[in-house]
Amino acid sequence: MPRVEQTDWLETFVAVIDHGSFSAAARALHRAQSRVSTHVASLERALGGTLVDRSHRPIGPTELGVAFLPHARAVLEALERGAEAVEQHTATLRGRVVIGCHPSVSAGFLPAVLAAVHAEHPLLRIELTEHTTPDLVSGIGAGRFHIAIHSLAADPPSDDLQSVHLWTERFVAIVPPGHPILPPGPLPREGLDPQTLLAHPLIAVAQPGAAADPDTGSALQAWGLEIPLAWQSEQPQSVVNLARAGLGVGVLNALAASVSDTCDMVVAPVGSLAEGRDVAATRDRRIVSSPSVDVVYQAILDTPAPPGVRPTGPRSEPGRDAGAAQTSEPTAGGLRRP
Repeated sequence: MPRVEQTDWLETFVAVIDHGSFSAAARALHRAQSRVSTHVASLERALGGTLVDRSHRPIGPTELGVAFLPHARAVLEALERGAEAVEQHTATLRGRVVIGCHPSVSAGFLPAVLAAVHAEHPLLRIELTEHTTPDLVSGIGAGRFHIAIHSLAADPPSDDLQSVHLWTERFVAIVPPGHPILPPGPLPREGLDPQTLLAHPLIAVAQPGAAADPDTGSALQAWGLEIPLAWQSEQPQSVVNLARAGLGVGVLNALAASVSDTCDMVVAPVGSLAEGRDVAATRDRRIVSSPSVDVVYQAILDTPAPPGVRPTGPRSEPGRDAGAAQTSEPTAGGLRRP
């Protein structure tokens, strides 16, 4: 029977597959790239076959790697469970929890969550990894994250996932002062008419080669607009900077705009709250609950929603027992205009 001598080999193999390269895995694990390569090579020798297809970019698992990957994850998960079982007897959480999220969520919501958890459980390790909408729910199902905080614009979470609605936020347009889409006088409380975007190049979040991120795409569809993006980036700040350079109208969700540097720009709501973005926290029902994940998940549910969004209460799973909104819709006055 093959002998795997170090669990580090398993952790490294999983990281290489999850991150798509040896260099990215090395950064994520805080290890030298040479050690990452050595770990994977040692694991392959122990198993007697090639696990990683190094001929493509991003790299991925071979057929043998695909077969072995769930078992490697299961071993690492079992070790975490064992450590947490000991922690329950000592009342000290030392586990590791990985949260996948949007960049706006990691900047505008999770710092308060992490501060609250750290105050109670200083030895519990929480790692954040940022992705766009299509990768977040799939990452939960694949076991790459313990928790995902994501938009519900993509396919609804399956019954295998526990998903709790956190808040709803409007979309905003970001333009320089005096831009033609802006009306004279104060910004309207009900938001700009989305049809005013028709005559201008649009800038939004999207992955390379994609028409638009599902968040923006669903908003454009709700507005009845079929406009290809003129410019795109995976980072909200880049969307703002492209708009600042006069390349078009930036379109972001309100939280992404609030955590970006929009100084000297006008941030104006577009469309209605009903056409906005719903954000949820999701974890896998199929995985046995752990104290560490439970603590972090509950902290996410207990932490107030960030300013400028509309929280729900009591929080519940989408499509099941959705609670009524407790606060009023954000107004244009809550956003920024010089």
